[in-house]
Amino acid sequence: MIVAEKIRLGDFIDSLRRYRNGYLICDPAAANLLVSGVFPLKNTDSVLASLTDSLPVSIHYRTRFWVTVVHK
Repeated sequence: MIVAEKIRLGDFIDSLRRYRNGYLICDPAAANLLVSGVFPLKNTDSVLASLTDSLPVSIHYRTRFWVTVVHK
């Protein structure tokens, strides 16, 4: 689990990157958004999808191993 309380999205993505294969980056335009919540690490794709419910971001998959979080 990752527990986040008002953490910058850029820092959150840096932490999540350790639990995922491939290239995961956060667009600088979205990096200062704040994230709070408890996120299970069993499925990092679900964690990324949940970010779109609470933040003005979208997740772009070039491939399964190349993912970018961008500001809407």
